[in-house]
Amino acid sequence: MKFKINRSVLLQNLNNVSKGLSNKPQMPILTGIKIDVKERYILLTASNFDISIQAKISDVENFDIEETGTVVLPGKYLLEILRKTVASEVMFASFEENTVKIIADKSNFTLNTMDKEVFPYISFEESVNFINLDAINVKQIIKKTSFATSASESKMILTGVSLSTHGPKIEAIATDSFRLAKKYLISDQENPSINVIIPSKNLEELNKILEESEENVQIHFLKTKVLFKYKNLLFLSRLIEGSFPNTNSLIPTEYALSVKFNKNEIISAIDRASLFNTTESPSTIKMIIDEDRIELKSINNEIGGTTEELSPINISNKCHLQIAFSSKYFLDAVKSFDSSEITIHITGEIKPFIITGEYDVNHIQLILPTRSI
Repeated sequence: MKFKINRSVLLQNLNNVSKGLSNKPQMPILTGIKIDVKERYILLTASNFDISIQAKISDVENFDIEETGTVVLPGKYLLEILRKTVASEVMFASFEENTVKIIADKSNFTLNTMDKEVFPYISFEESVNFINLDAINVKQIIKKTSFATSASESKMILTGVSLSTHGPKIEAIATDSFRLAKKYLISDQENPSINVIIPSKNLEELNKILEESEENVQIHFLKTKVLFKYKNLLFLSRLIEGSFPNTNSLIPTEYALSVKFNKNEIISAIDRASLFNTTESPSTIKMIIDEDRIELKSINNEIGGTTEELSPINISNKCHLQIAFSSKYFLDAVKSFDSSEITIHITGEIKPFIITGEYDVNHIQLILPTRSI
């Protein structure tokens, strides 16, 4: 194997592919990046079994292939070499039996190869069941839902985002039993019937790769996997087996009260009210509504407390009501909105309340109240 390649092009693709490397591998080979040098293109592949990523470099202006071949190199050190050299072009050449030489201007590195025979075989097969979305919409789905999944694997189903299709409607839902995030889109075409659960941590890795663009993302649904095709990348994720809970009945349709706030102002107020939040003592905020006066109150018995008055943009009707909630859940939910104004819809003091955004179409956040303080 011997080839020259544009350093920036290689580094960009290595950065994307490296998100499939294993940090705590059961198999050392999973810390390696496989480099397949063909006559007209180069494939970079990494896998930790949970996700597998492959990049195809096929623009001949960016490389010059002298000899084809396949090697697996330690991903961590390969990336460090490419990041720290400033050469515009890098040459790779196999020599001896298990060594690759990397030459970048006046720098000369050698890396021992890993056993390519034990690198897992990965099929990036496509499916007849697929949908098309642009990258912006895929990123929106991930941003507005993935944070609401459960961190505990005791209920594995809740560690993933449910993605389903109903004709032209594409719906994503995440919940950890105490909060819920829902986002749906209406596409311009009929979609195949899909109902899958994708691990949220895998979606977050995908989100780091996708750009804010209208570039097409083709999503292929297989029996136990989902494949995302984006530009020159293939991103393969496992699916979570099981049935996602029916959450439709949890979302209220009638409200006792709706209060509109400036998003940044309420974020700042909640942030101040949760000043005494600690890991041992998570902050619970009480919102007290007394006709057109709204007050936030938080107490930490060991440290102190805060009280703050809010100035809402609008209150649907005057009433006396109070509701307590997790400050973290509230901030996570509100920060997912792109709108400058958000509205809290309250059904009762111990019933779930929902949050909507003025311009965030087809997106809601639901939070369960906590024990009052």
